[in-house]
Amino acid sequence: MPFPHEILFMPTPFFLLQYLPIISYHFLVKMIGWSKMRNLVPAISLTILALFFGSCTRNQEKPVDLVTFPLKGMVVEIDTARNRVMVAHEEIPNYMMAMTMPFKVKNRALLHDLQVGDSITATLAVSRTESWLEAITVVGKGEPEDPELVAGAIMARMLKVGDRLPDDAYINQDGRRIRFSDFKGKAVALTFIYTRCPLPDYCILMSNNFARVQKLLASDPSLTNKWHLITISFDPRFDSPRVLKEYGRSYGADFRSWDFVTDPDTSGKTIMKLADGLGLTYENDEGGLIAHNLRTVILDADGRISKVIQGNEWKAQEVADHLRALAR
Repeated sequence: MPFPHEILFMPTPFFLLQYLPIISYHFLVKMIGWSKMRNLVPAISLTILALFFGSCTRNQEKPVDLVTFPLKGMVVEIDTARNRVMVAHEEIPNYMMAMTMPFKVKNRALLHDLQVGDSITATLAVSRTESWLEAITVVGKGEPEDPELVAGAIMARMLKVGDRLPDDAYINQDGRRIRFSDFKGKAVALTFIYTRCPLPDYCILMSNNFARVQKLLASDPSLTNKWHLITISFDPRFDSPRVLKEYGRSYGADFRSWDFVTDPDTSGKTIMKLADGLGLTYENDEGGLIAHNLRTVILDADGRISKVIQGNEWKAQEVADHLRALAR
């Protein structure tokens, strides 16, 4: 099963279309007989030619580095300091079900006339490494229908630097139960994802960054067995150990130093408690998608919080350097 980061810009195998007419032709002959099929030959021939020449033309197409989608929705929150807007949007055909999530806006001027509650149309641009909104147009003014959509509304007690994380059990990609205390004596970095996340600058970026961190630290023999990475999925209903293992392999994970875990209980109560303490918010939407923000946490060798990173603007080198300093 390919994951979103593997298929978004995958070249489409249009060459298969060249064989589809031939396969379909023989199938119809077998099903309805040649006597009936003979009367359909002219129409079928035209169809075969259209598909063949269409596939030949398409076969010359190259994979693109940018795709765009029309977006309609309601503004839930505006963060001008970080050029972000939270939008409760309608379904984006062929890409994403209706959900509520924050989007980057590269042109800050587009935020000036926006207010919470506005109905908007926009273009969602998705490259290999990021996504953002452009061409934002206000099509209706109004108040938000549900103020609980504002990010952070469900946040509970906040954990601070120097605190230990709740030492609950999680299940990893091998079906084995692990706890944070299992890694005492090692510097640990953990982040949160769900494997079906389609945006390149959310879960996909977190996993790409961790893959780079793993490569940077693994290249230093003096750090062997002194660090560990943990990716936590907040989608335990779908992200089973088998799915997590496939996902980890797709990022080239060395499972000896990088675990992919989720809640043993599909209710997700354990992860919810941890998320509340870190200010991580997530909400299930239709189609298996999840609206969420981002948190990355670094623990020292004693299992205490050394740093909590919000958002997606951190670099792999930054986290690798922090882990390296804690591991020495």
